[in-house]
Amino acid sequence: METTMFTLGVLSITLAALVALVVYGIVTVLKLKTETAEIWRQLHENNRDVCSHFDRKIEDTHRDINMIEATMHNQIQYATTQSNSYTDKRIDKLVDTYFEVQSIKKQILKD
Repeated sequence: METTMFTLGVLSITLAALVALVVYGIVTVLKLKTETAEIWRQLHENNRDVCSHFDRKIEDTHRDINMIEATMHNQIQYATTQSNSYTDKRIDKLVDTYFEVQSIKKQILKD
């Protein structure tokens, strides 16, 4: 009988140790599952933040390019207008000078 009790005692201790080990394993797995879920949540949040940051940078770059393009267009229009104005002044002066010369020639020929 002592052998049976001893065997049952060893088996119960072994079973208790096995149950404790299984409970520890389950707790560890649940803890790792929670940590993994938190890591995935942070990863998705970081990914969203990075994507929105890049989207803002792209929008800023497009806005800057459009602004530079508009500025260059305005400067080209201004330069073209100034050039046309200068050319018109020169042509007007040339025409006026031509008519002055013609009138002086007529006066000289009359005299």
